[in-house]
Amino acid sequence: MTGGNESCTAGPTSMSYLTCLTYILEEWTGVEDIGDYLSYAFYILWVLFPLVVVFVLPGVIVILFYVSILWLHIYKRKNEIKEAYSHDVWIAAREMLATIWDGHGRIWHGYELHGVENIPQGPGLVVFYHGATPVDYIYFTARLHIMKKRRCSVVADHFVFRVPG
Repeated sequence: MTGGNESCTAGPTSMSYLTCLTYILEEWTGVEDIGDYLSYAFYILWVLFPLVVVFVLPGVIVILFYVSILWLHIYKRKNEIKEAYSHDVWIAAREMLATIWDGHGRIWHGYELHGVENIPQGPGLVVFYHGATPVDYIYFTARLHIMKKRRCSVVADHFVFRVPG
């Protein structure tokens, strides 16, 4: 055995791997001109791709919300005894969640934070707009925590606190 597909390389004409795969699928399924069906399937996939992206992105954000909440709940249960003897056991949890959310913001949205040096050392007020979900605030606090090791409190509409989780 040579490790390759001898049925595709044997013969007077050499063919590409995709052409060979098409011939193998035609023989296996018994359908003639399977390339036409595959090109139609790829066209439908191309047409429906934006619709899939529209539903996948919010789904990923919601799943990430609930995974973060579940992880914090498990972390709290695990460290209840340590909390009595340590001043702040939540440092590791904050670092990990900030890293996860910062990575998500950078990968999905290309989120960057500019002008952090203009935030005063003492208290300050950052006013910004957010859309249907407060994800940009989460990206902001995660990036601020990574860059400056500072926490940011929020004043929000009562709707935000009605979101499950």
